[in-house]
Order: sequence, then structure tokens, then C-alpha cells
Amino acid sequence: MATIMERIRTIVQSEVSDFVEKHEDPDKVINQTIADAMVTFTNLRKELEPLQANERQARERLDSLTNEANRWHAVARKALAAGNEADARTALSREQDLKERITSQQSLYQQVHEVANTLRSRLAEIEDGINQLQSQAARIRGKKASAKAADTTGDVSEGAEALDRLEGKADWDLAEAEGAAEARRMLEEDPFEALRKTSEAQPSPQTSAKVDDLLAELREQIETEEDDDD
Repeated sequence: MATIMERIRTIVQSEVSDFVEKHEDPDKVINQTIADAMVTFTNLRKELEPLQANERQARERLDSLTNEANRWHAVARKALAAGNEADARTALSREQDLKERITSQQSLYQQVHEVANTLRSRLAEIEDGINQLQSQAARIRGKKASAKAADTTGDVSEGAEALDRLEGKADWDLAEAEGAAEARRMLEEDPFEALRKTSEAQPSPQTSAKVDDLLAELREQIETEEDDDD
């Protein structure tokens, strides 16, 4: 079964005359396609809303961890500059723990951000497709109006009202079911599955050697800046 975007492309890329000749009721075909696209759009948007909330929370958590790591770095720098090596060690150890958590949180944020971006792109694509369908419908109405004006013996029904109504509850229920299935297919996989499997990594124990390296690096930075000031 063709996807909603394949159906949209088939319609909008068709020559108006060919499309009118091919379909007994072209207005109905376009109207149903618009209805199906709207249902798919609605279902995808429902999927996106909680995902965007998770994206925002993951970003806020990442920013919070980053700010906390920067704060401990400033504490370590101030302590070392004052000759308090013990406190500088403690602060650097805290900073390193936070950096490991930042790495894990960055990975989590990137996952949800990429899935959210994919859904946002698909929503934009469907919305653009609906606009193109409406433009194609207007061209068909114009074609039929011209045919009616040129026809002095027959009555060519324009059927313009068909674009402003749905096909009825039965057709809408079917469209809703198909739209939900389409949304699931477009998602390809549950965007929350990766999030459920991903948990924030626990900070690994800091070895004395690692803190020594960080302390030496920070001391060198401070000494270099003091030399520059002189």
C-alpha cells in the first residue's frame, strides 16, 4: 500500500487534464487524500509532543550538569591559587565525576533530539504536501470551470464543495485507522525504546593519579597566567 507521501506526490505531479480524465471523481480522490494526510499529521504530532518534552528535559539536565562542573572547576582554581591543595583536589574530583555524567547525558540528549528532528521533518513534509494538494485542487476546479463555460450543451459539475467537507464518518474512521498505522510506519521504531534502554551512567571512581594530573594541569595554567601578568 502506498504511503501518504507517495499518494500526495502522485497527485501533485500529475497533469491536471490527465488526472481529471483518469478519475471519475477527482475532487473525491484529492479530498480523501487530504483527509488521510491530516490524520497522519495529527498522529505524528501526538507522538512528537511527549518526545519534545523529553528533549527539553534532557537539554536542561545537560546544561545543569555543565554549569555544576564549571562551578567546581572555579572552586578548584580558587583553592589552588590560595595554596589550598586539599580542597582543590576535592573540587577537581567533583568536576571529573560531573564530566563523566555530562558525557552520558549528552548521548541521551542526542538520541532524543535526533528522533524529534526526524518527526519534525516528516510533519513539515506532510504539511507541505497538504498545501500542494490544495493547490492542485484549485487547478482542477479552474479546469472544470473552463470546461463548463465552453460546454453549451452539457452541465459539467464543478464539485468544488467536495474539498470543504469530509467523506462522512465511515470514511473518516477508516482514514483515522490508516493514518495511525501510517504514523507507526513512519516512526519505524519506538522513539522511546532507546530512551528506556539508556540510563544515566554512574560516575566512575576517580583515581588519585587522575586527580594528580588535573591538579598539575590547573597549577600550570595558573602559573602561566601569573607569568603573563608580570
